[in-house]
Amino acid sequence: MPSRRGRDRPATVRSPPLRLSPLIPGKRETMNSDTREEARSPVVIIGAGPSGLALALGLARQGVRSVLVEQGHGGMGDRSKAPAIHARTLEILRGWGVERAMLDGGQLVTDLRVRSADTAGRTLVAADFSELDDEAEHPGVLFVDPGVIERVLLRAVSESGQCDVRFGTELVGLDTRDDGVTLTVDGPRGTYRISAEFVVGCDGASGFVRGALRLPFEGAAYPIRPVLADVRVGDDRDALPWPRLRNERGGLLLAIRLRPGLWRLARLNGGDLGRAEEVSDEEVAAMAEAVLGPGEVGTVWASRYRIHRRWSPHFRVGRVLLAGDAAHVHPPMGGQGMNAGIHDAANLAWKLAQALSGRGEVERLLESYDEERRGIASSVSWWANLNTRLFLQMPPAVRGGILRLAPLLAGIPPLRRSMLRRMTMLNLTCPLSPLLDYEERAAGKRLPNPLLRSPGGGRIRLYDLLPSGPALVEVAIDRAFGADVDREALPLSRVVRIGPGGHDDPTDALRRLLGAQEGWILVRPDGHVAWARQRPEGMADAVRRALGEKG
Repeated sequence: MPSRRGRDRPATVRSPPLRLSPLIPGKRETMNSDTREEARSPVVIIGAGPSGLALALGLARQGVRSVLVEQGHGGMGDRSKAPAIHARTLEILRGWGVERAMLDGGQLVTDLRVRSADTAGRTLVAADFSELDDEAEHPGVLFVDPGVIERVLLRAVSESGQCDVRFGTELVGLDTRDDGVTLTVDGPRGTYRISAEFVVGCDGASGFVRGALRLPFEGAAYPIRPVLADVRVGDDRDALPWPRLRNERGGLLLAIRLRPGLWRLARLNGGDLGRAEEVSDEEVAAMAEAVLGPGEVGTVWASRYRIHRRWSPHFRVGRVLLAGDAAHVHPPMGGQGMNAGIHDAANLAWKLAQALSGRGEVERLLESYDEERRGIASSVSWWANLNTRLFLQMPPAVRGGILRLAPLLAGIPPLRRSMLRRMTMLNLTCPLSPLLDYEERAAGKRLPNPLLRSPGGGRIRLYDLLPSGPALVEVAIDRAFGADVDREALPLSRVVRIGPGGHDDPTDALRRLLGAQEGWILVRPDGHVAWARQRPEGMADAVRRALGEKG
């Protein structure tokens, strides 16, 4: 992926107004002098997939209204290629009030044991995520039913009262200016214009917005054409342990149970690139027999598709931004692509809210989104590419050797914990940006979520004490520590005290983050650390800089 620093920023960021026509062959823009124009909206989001819905919800939780434009007609599909939600994503969803609904719609696996699909049922790979209990409430992988993610997010967005969702509405034109954007859309009410302060393209890898901005989608497709299928299993095989894996000459066969009676099958191979025909019931039945054993299955759906690793060199041009698959597409190994799109939304929501409040420096806030999320997308892409090459593009003997080596590597505690944190996305750190100063300790790291002891003797997670806005965590060993800090002068939602007079952290996770027994940790609304410091001098100015406020 490209450099994280964004030094090659396109000149169009501060260009004269641009009229950007759709780059869709055969599509005619229907705008004319009679086209109606609506009142200005703070934010318009294009695309109602997981990233677009997540952004709408994140903005709603910050009190920001938005319009969500979706070309489809509102049917939440049952063909999601991303049934896994990782621990870091669950933390974000908790902050938005939808974690419980997601947990109720899936199966949280905290002790992941990948079994061989042969008769012995050997454990090939084991990952006990409970080792991360000291820093996360739900370490593990949540496997959800197809469509659950979109349905839960859409319901929360609708109930927020902050978002106008418009299905069956297509974006056909963009007109950008230094102070805003005008969109031309075609929907059930005809063709009309919407003016917005900001526009975010969450319209997928082949969406309108990135094409209209004339941003390339760098990268390539892999010489792989996997098959995905959901099947109904109504016999004793439904009780088989899962995930199940079969290492064959033609590639890997994987099976996971989405819910009782419904299984997801995947054939991940490096051959048959030229095959583009539909997947037959016979092919699905053969896959099911290979990983589940003989017996009847009912095919719900099946598809053959391509794997891509692509990214946009920029995630913004002026006041138009990209998120999710519109900005980056990752191979499915590790299941982190959709999660990364939700993380994009968490990073962007509070920054747009800050920019719209009038307190924030718009250019610094938007630039920080671009640089931080491109850097993290690079890390996610590297990990997915490594797994793809190791497990999908190596001969079976090499894959088998890797699977035999995995338990030995897992026996090394520091390496095991590092791998668990990477698998759950708890390791991701925002790179250098206009809001993050790497002379400040811990800048960009995710804030741990230890289980604290409250003054009354109860237990509570740190994240449950944090508001939706920025917060300061004060870590002390002396009751008098912090008495010289004017908390009222800080533009913060809350100060949380750890130590005498507050909560106790028996894990010492916060002191390890500080690198000291006492100090302060500034937490951004997205759960990342802006800075950690031991001295109070200049704290108010440091808070304002880290939150992108005007000087």
